[in-house]
Amino acid sequence: MTAGLGSQVQPQVSRGRRALQTGLAAFVLTWPPTFVILTAATFAAPSLTDDAGVGRVALWALLIAVLFAITAAVSTLWSRPDRDGEEPTSLVVTLRVVRGALLTGVGAGAVLAWQGLSVRQAATLALILALVLRVLPVVVARTLRRRHDRPAESPAVPSP
Repeated sequence: MTAGLGSQVQPQVSRGRRALQTGLAAFVLTWPPTFVILTAATFAAPSLTDDAGVGRVALWALLIAVLFAITAAVSTLWSRPDRDGEEPTSLVVTLRVVRGALLTGVGAGAVLAWQGLSVRQAATLALILALVLRVLPVVVARTLRRRHDRPAESPAVPSP
């Protein structure tokens, strides 16, 4: 009943607007960590990025973030609406993470190879980006959620 009232009171966001919001969010959430990861890789292992400068690394991160923003917006346009209230199964979540990690790796690898890095360099950086941007956040979120959902053990209360 309340779900029906909520849909009547709150205006529905159009698919185009949702795609724009998703694309912007993907860009904002992708560019900074990608820049940090690539910059750290440049300082930790300069041969991995051909001793790229900060400006060049920033350009790489920008290109990767734009690619991911476009991908997120387009996939939002093509996606089916989620079923209200249904929690995805662990298998569905795992498949989504694997798909996202593969797309992240392929996209980042393609951008980095296009920018002149060798296949080995691009693949290594793409693997790091896929793990940090896609796998790690889901693992942390699911772990924290399980801890939160687990009933707290109540201290033993002595009987009078």
